Amino acid sequence: MHIPDGFLNNNLAGGFIAGALGMLGYCLSKILKTVTIFTGALMGNNGNSNIDSVSFGFSDNAGKYFQNLATIAIWVFAFQMFNIPIQSATSAHLIGGVFAAVLAGPLEGFVIMSSVLIIQALFFSDGGILALGANIFNMAFVGSFLSYYMYKTFLNKNHYLAIFAACLFSVLAGSLSCLIELSISGVVSFLTAFEDMMSMHLVVALLETGITLALLKMFKNLTRDADE
Repeated sequence: MHIPDGFLNNNLAGGFIAGALGMLGYCLSKILKTVTIFTGALMGNNGNSNIDSVSFGFSDNAGKYFQNLATIAIWVFAFQMFNIPIQSATSAHLIGGVFAAVLAGPLEGFVIMSSVLIIQALFFSDGGILALGANIFNMAFVGSFLSYYMYKTFLNKNHYLAIFAACLFSVLAGSLSCLIELSISGVVSFLTAFEDMMSMHLVVALLETGITLALLKMFKNLTRDADE
């Protein structure tokens, strides 16, 4: 599902990069806000109280919080080592977006997935630099952020059903998004590649569900809301 450079037209690639940067900035600002403590010194002036000075720092649990995010990112990186080439499109592989979002939350899941994709593109030539925005959209936004809300939709009914629905949406919607982007860019014919792309990713979605459930059980002490 990692799209290499040269597969997307420049306008499409540029638009996705702009969108990915905007979403990443938003998520990072929200995350930093949750672990930042602001303090102000109140000074009286003619009967009025004003904030004379303001300081900020990380909360006591910030170190543990970021350590957990890094641990999840490492497992997501390992998650995506399973990779099957698809002749008519790119490749099929596990995503790990549901695992990341359920453990840490949707904003954190997006940042984790984006970080993994950036590292893969810069240091492992897995996915193109110019295609990075599209890859982030497919696997971080669709594959993690949106999939988290699919998980939440079914959570009140059954935890296992929620994970299955989220993983199915994550992999199939992410791969469909990838296929549409490649089709718009004229790299593949949508109708020609659809069967190969979706049938292979259906198998991947089933594998992703099983592995996600196993890893969530292993890391249940980090789980943010699987039992809510």
